[in-house]
Amino acid sequence: PLTAERVTSAPVKTLRLQTFGIGESTIQQLIDDDPEPWPSSVTLGFRAGLPQLELKLSVQRDEDLTDRAQCRQQLERLFGDHIIGEASSTLAMELQRILREQGKTMTTAESCTGGLIAAMLTREPGASAVFEAGFVTYSNAMKRTVLGVSEQDLATEGAVSETVVRQMLAGALARSGADVGVAVSGIAGPDGGTPEKPVGTVWLAWGSAESVHTRRVVIPGSREFFQTLVAAAGLDLVRRQLLGLPSEPHYIH
Repeated sequence: PLTAERVTSAPVKTLRLQTFGIGESTIQQLIDDDPEPWPSSVTLGFRAGLPQLELKLSVQRDEDLTDRAQCRQQLERLFGDHIIGEASSTLAMELQRILREQGKTMTTAESCTGGLIAAMLTREPGASAVFEAGFVTYSNAMKRTVLGVSEQDLATEGAVSETVVRQMLAGALARSGADVGVAVSGIAGPDGGTPEKPVGTVWLAWGSAESVHTRRVVIPGSREFFQTLVAAAGLDLVRRQLLGLPSEPHYIH
């Protein structure tokens, strides 16, 4: 009898939201600090993954769906630029959708990620409509001969530099004819770091020929962790630019 009073056999009604670049503790703190109260009828859950974090908004009764919709709006207000989509959405799926809606195509120029950005984008069906080409220029020689990066800049600035990723992006855009793109060059480790450029350092350049953004980020961790996050950030930064979202997201800081 006690169990019957407290446990319902009705199926839980769950809304799944996919996010990138913001952690559980930050999300919880934003909700706790928000003047708008969180209704007790809605349970917030997390399912950690790499590179995305899934949020679950669950209610027991149909009459609580209004509260769940209110919570969805609250999350959009607090960190909506980090919400990719619902259900099983991925960064690549959403970026593809945006590119199709805007009638644009994309290219990639990769060094430290070894083609992972292009692989993530083409893993989802429909990529042929929006993806022109991916360039994996791992060595300095290939950066120079394939993408037209200056030999002098490679010698003086190094492959992991703002100057080089700018030229990598410009070369990929010019050779592919794509509208937008992303270029990355970094030190995935475990070796190769210096005091000025420690392991985990990466330079990213993204945008169009008319509007290029660059940023240096340090992502400590394993080689796989570094490559996965750099590739995901590359997709996300292009997504943000196309949607007119802030180009300095939480994870950049």
